[in-house]
Amino acid sequence: MKNILVMMTLSVLVACGQTGGANKRYQDTDSQVEPDNSPAMLNVKMGVAYFERGSQGIEKYENYNIALEKFKRALGHNPKLAIAHSGIATVYSAMNADVDAARHYKLSVKYAPNDPVILNNYGTFLCQSGEYLEAVEYYNKTLANPFYRTPETVHENAGVCLMKADQPQKAESHFREALASNPNMVISLYNMVIVSAGKGDSMKARAFIQRLEGLMDLDERVLKVAYQVEKKMGNDRAANQYLAQLRKIKKS
Repeated sequence: MKNILVMMTLSVLVACGQTGGANKRYQDTDSQVEPDNSPAMLNVKMGVAYFERGSQGIEKYENYNIALEKFKRALGHNPKLAIAHSGIATVYSAMNADVDAARHYKLSVKYAPNDPVILNNYGTFLCQSGEYLEAVEYYNKTLANPFYRTPETVHENAGVCLMKADQPQKAESHFREALASNPNMVISLYNMVIVSAGKGDSMKARAFIQRLEGLMDLDERVLKVAYQVEKKMGNDRAANQYLAQLRKIKKS
């Protein structure tokens, strides 16, 4: 949950930084072209700042409520400003007000149907809400736009949704794309361990486990997979080392 919200926050921040000329290449109407110093955008930026303070645990709900007020003021200046709707939706989602969040996410997509930041934010909300395949559709729309700055994170998120939808083969292609851009993406590596082991490809599973081991402490699930992989490959020494780590975790 925390990682999803952080990503959504960053997406809104990116949106704030994309109101200049380059953004016009994928904006649909003039209602989305707001100068950085316009009253609407100034309120959006303040809304982002207050939301970030709240997400860091600083007077959480007080800052969330102020953020909502700022985003609503932005809409008072421009009712069709998609990033303001997306900002409101992000805050509502953090407050577990999913009905209100969904309403504003849908409005954000309505007013900027080709904006990759808006599409990505909505995709994240859908995935978080259990609408996995619909979420992937919005992630794919995001990836179709060449101006999105961090496609590897979208690939990773799409892969996670597909894993939750029990479609590991489709998820694998997204994780591979993510790792091609950034070989140290731990969530993609983690899931490639699970996918490779599930396919019975022990060599690949071992390789991903070793890469993941270099970046983080293995959790119980991966340690179990690592143990099974090494036993299958006849490496009892390595298998016992993973088993010892697993037992240590269970005791703690």
